[in-house]
Amino acid sequence: MINLAILSAKGGTGKTTLAIALAHQYALANPKREILLVDADNQGNVAISLNLHSENTLGAFLYRATDTIDTVRYRPEIPFYVLESGRLHLYEAEKRIYEYPQPTHYFRDHLLQEFDPASLVIWDLPPTLSIINDNVLAIADYIVIPTHTDYLSLTGITNLLAYLEHFRARHQVRCRLLGIAITLHREHVNQNRQNRESLQQAFDGLLFEHAIPLSTAIATTAQNHLTPLEAADPRAREAYQGLVREIHQRMMNCQE
Repeated sequence: MINLAILSAKGGTGKTTLAIALAHQYALANPKREILLVDADNQGNVAISLNLHSENTLGAFLYRATDTIDTVRYRPEIPFYVLESGRLHLYEAEKRIYEYPQPTHYFRDHLLQEFDPASLVIWDLPPTLSIINDNVLAIADYIVIPTHTDYLSLTGITNLLAYLEHFRARHQVRCRLLGIAITLHREHVNQNRQNRESLQQAFDGLLFEHAIPLSTAIATTAQNHLTPLEAADPRAREAYQGLVREIHQRMMNCQE
């Protein structure tokens, strides 16, 4: 099992859209492997975006309202699976996780056994530091951080990287950072270009080459219940495909 976390401490960075794009492309490239997208954000944006619904959700399972979980297949021709967050159940489950003797290891001890050992699990995490995020970081093999090209995103990444370093040292876990992905980028706006250069200088070697352009077609995929790789804008689709290839290549480099 490989666990890939999409992590951001700031909302609106396109993390859910990136997580969906990763699940889509990996499912097409690996039809014999289970690709599971876990919505660990109590906003439930993955299921809302893809119009998927289930009763035995992540939150219900963690809250012990059910002893099983339902994974819902997106489409037969795009065979990735989604584990819905459960929204309020997930919020309430966090309180129970804190009661566990080792709260950070709750997922490792009680949830991972429910997944296919050969699966690729992509985690869409809430935009905050929380016990849910700590549980995923404790089991994550790799991390990708999506960001916008603005000043607050730059400072937010600095704080997030400091937290990751602290978490690794404290818990002795892997959670290797594959890189920082620029999303919803306005290349024609001078300030955005300058901020991208600042990000490049500040985090040399971490930025992925492919930046996701701001696109109405991408912005409307959720309301149309499509993945970004099904968007009408070919430029945006190609940017996501290129970014996923980069993420995969860095993952392979880490395994060598």
